[in-house]
Amino acid sequence: MFDVVIKNKTLETPHICSFELARKDGGELPAFSAGSHVDVQLPNSLTRQYSLISHAQSQAFYKIAVLKDANSRGGSLALHDTLNVGDEIAISEPRNLFPINAKSDKVLLFAGGIGITPILSMAIELDGIGVDFELHYRAKSKEQAAFYQLLLNCPFASKVSYYFSDQPENNNTRLNQALSHFTENTHLYTCGPVGYMEHIFDVARANSWKEENLHKENFKAEPKIAESGDKPFKLILKRSGLEIDVAVEQTALEAIEDAGVTVDMSCEMGICGACLTPVIDGVPDHRDEFLSADEKSKNNQFTPCCSRSLTDTLIIDL
Repeated sequence: MFDVVIKNKTLETPHICSFELARKDGGELPAFSAGSHVDVQLPNSLTRQYSLISHAQSQAFYKIAVLKDANSRGGSLALHDTLNVGDEIAISEPRNLFPINAKSDKVLLFAGGIGITPILSMAIELDGIGVDFELHYRAKSKEQAAFYQLLLNCPFASKVSYYFSDQPENNNTRLNQALSHFTENTHLYTCGPVGYMEHIFDVARANSWKEENLHKENFKAEPKIAESGDKPFKLILKRSGLEIDVAVEQTALEAIEDAGVTVDMSCEMGICGACLTPVIDGVPDHRDEFLSADEKSKNNQFTPCCSRSLTDTLIIDL
């Protein structure tokens, strides 16, 4: 983590603010690739992840955009309501869990609402390296579409299609047409609300897209509860020599911390993988959005921030 200063705060839409962040020491910021995000440490001790928006001066300042979420647990509210130009916060170096395949013959980009942030960076990068692409942007209205004017006037404006909820005519027909021509080296990337991303994937699958060509970035893992309800289980921390009972109302991470053992963590929602912990024995109940289906099937690691155990005991390498 390193300290940055908020150099600019702009209300992009009635509910989305962008922030420009420059190093406190005046130095250059680490380079990043499209799809990257930073962890932002907020004054209320929360840490949240925000995608970086590519621009010509990215080494001088980072740019993020934040939706003021009515159901916020404090992250977006802190940025919108309490942080202003001149305030200092700490951020991490960029990490990329949502990279693009630059060797694609064609890329289809689908953004829903605030999901435009990583998708915009991808469009800028693809345009720069000459990869054929289309950008499909869904928002409630023109007024609520972040960076709408920027997209109207950018070098790749002709490749951007808009889908507004207040102008629903032919939206589904246009979406089907966009996804009707799958080829082996065409890749699809989407970011936005879970329902939006699943709809994009459903339409793609109906048009014979292969799973390995479909990519998405989640803002949060949807809560998952076993059909019979969550059950308590025991965690054995092999290196620490501890046995910990995890109650129904606790996460494994909370139980580990209560026992005095520190685990690296960041999002606490099963997205970032910061708390990923090796499993020695037992079967995890995977509830994260970080591990792939293949990685989950190996049952040799789990995310204690949200995942639980299918066996009575889980032995982990802590």
